[in-house]
Amino acid sequence: MLDVPTTFRPTWINPETGKPRDWYVNPMGINKTMPLWAIFATILPAVGLTFLGYMDQNLTSILINRKDHRLKKPPAYHLDMLVCGICVYPICAFLGLPFTHAATVRSMTHLISLTNYETVELEGGGTMTRVHSVVEQRVSMLAIHILLALSLVMAPALILIPKSVLFGVFLYMGVTSMVGNELFDRLFLWSIWKEAKYPQYDYVKTVAFTRMHYFTAFQVGCMCVLFAMTRIEDAAVAFPFFIGLLVPVRTHLLPKMFTKEELDALDR
Repeated sequence: MLDVPTTFRPTWINPETGKPRDWYVNPMGINKTMPLWAIFATILPAVGLTFLGYMDQNLTSILINRKDHRLKKPPAYHLDMLVCGICVYPICAFLGLPFTHAATVRSMTHLISLTNYETVELEGGGTMTRVHSVVEQRVSMLAIHILLALSLVMAPALILIPKSVLFGVFLYMGVTSMVGNELFDRLFLWSIWKEAKYPQYDYVKTVAFTRMHYFTAFQVGCMCVLFAMTRIEDAAVAFPFFIGLLVPVRTHLLPKMFTKEELDALDR
């Protein structure tokens, strides 16, 4: 079952006193025993966390506002970061709360739930699901955050929810967010033995099959490294910096491995 406190208090318990920590996080540490050098030493992992939050926020915004999603309202990327930097992150830091930012899977699932799709026939057979329109509104997000606020008083009910139910919800969110993702579309091509049977996506028409699969394998390799880093505790702290390395990989390494035309078709 979910481990939810039935009282509104910080969840970390001081092992020395057996009492919850104070609401305000003292930057000098518990009982003001934090050495001055340690405060400055935390800048390094903080840079990684900052970069991870920045990348997650912007990458999610870019994925959501792709042209093929046909959204009409402006994205306001920088306004999101301004609100987080001025209002959200300082409050979370002083109160010891988790930093909040855009979650890719959750955001994509919300977009999919508001999207009307149409099925389009491809040349040579097969079909493709394409976005027809999106019901853009603020009601669903308002309802979601109202329910989040109500969770503060719904602890007696939340502790009755099995964790397996949440795992099922997360699995469903992950699987449904694969719809329309070109990486997974290209991965599914590996299960089709005859190249003549491939669905005629735009990149299938313009890129050689071996080069297309080479690019997909490269992406899968990067994804496996990222997943392995999240599973290895000693390497997890370097995860944000590996994410940062993907920028020079895309801007400097990939152009040496693939032509501009291939990248324009495959990396969208």
